[in-house]
Amino acid sequence: MIFEIVSRMNNMKIKNLLLFLFWVVTINFSFAQTTLDWYDQDFRRYAYPDSEYFTGYAEGIPMVNERKEVAVQRLKDAARVEALSTIRVHVKNNSTNNSLSQTLHTMDGTFRQSSREFQSSTSTSIDIEIPGLQIESWQDPNTGNIAAFAYVKKSTLIRQLEKKITVALTKIEMSLEQVDQLIATGQKLQARVIAEKAVPQMNEIGETQKILVAVDVDATDETLQLAETKIYQQRLTSIIAQLKNGLNIYIQANATIFTSEYSALKSAIQGHLSKLGCSFVSNEADSDWTIIIDAKAREYSTVSTGSVKSYFTYVDANIAIVKTVTAQRIYENMISEKGGHTHNYEQAARDAYKYLTPKICTIIEEQIKQ
Repeated sequence: MIFEIVSRMNNMKIKNLLLFLFWVVTINFSFAQTTLDWYDQDFRRYAYPDSEYFTGYAEGIPMVNERKEVAVQRLKDAARVEALSTIRVHVKNNSTNNSLSQTLHTMDGTFRQSSREFQSSTSTSIDIEIPGLQIESWQDPNTGNIAAFAYVKKSTLIRQLEKKITVALTKIEMSLEQVDQLIATGQKLQARVIAEKAVPQMNEIGETQKILVAVDVDATDETLQLAETKIYQQRLTSIIAQLKNGLNIYIQANATIFTSEYSALKSAIQGHLSKLGCSFVSNEADSDWTIIIDAKAREYSTVSTGSVKSYFTYVDANIAIVKTVTAQRIYENMISEKGGHTHNYEQAARDAYKYLTPKICTIIEEQIKQ
């Protein structure tokens, strides 16, 4: 009998213990569903130590008339900025790999100087996207307080930075190959556009390498891909110098107003193309494009209105545009424009040229940009 009583008491204790454990687990699970571990400052320091992570944290409540999603995004941005600022301070203060840092600084300075014709560039590491950065948010259902947490593990960041450099260098290589092909076919304006886009991309590679040097104490020339970077920088610098003066244009213009030469047409075309970075050569063999224009004025009619007599003249222009490298005549057409004046046919012809010249410039620009 005594044994049975003791056995029942033990069973009750076990059941009570199990119920207690179940209650604890349930409460903890319920709490875990309503909050996040990183919301607690002590837990953040324990789970995301500075030796292994870069982090940023922000919290607050929605401002007056601010929608919840807007407030959440605002605090996420604040957490991101704090994380990026932490990384930037680390980059600035880290003295590891001084030789690599100096190499990067020298390469970057030389490249920026040689490519100064193209001004767009990435200025600071805080402006570039940090790969692998995670941003989470949570709102306390009781207080309405919103918290945001940004974090990236250093080992993850190192891998992502190495990958980012590889991808960026591959894009630069493809751009340079495309530029070479365009130059070979006489399409220098298109080549210049692609070269311009490659400059900030190359500068961003340098910024990424600087961050990698700072966060990875084991960074080497190989992981930074310094040799490849230097080769592409030199190639891009050479291309920039080659494209500095843009296209070489040879213009053969024969424009007249009846028996008089009208040199203003050629001057206007040169002025327009100069704004595109084109240069002009006197030898057709030295040109990328040859522009041939034959424009003549012809009397059309007169109209009398009371004591006022109006003169009307047409100017007809035959235009041919030749790609010198291939001797291909890519455009050939005749366009006309009507002009009027109350003095004489000559002034009417000048009026016609005033309307005709911009059309000719537009045609030339469109063709050489293709």
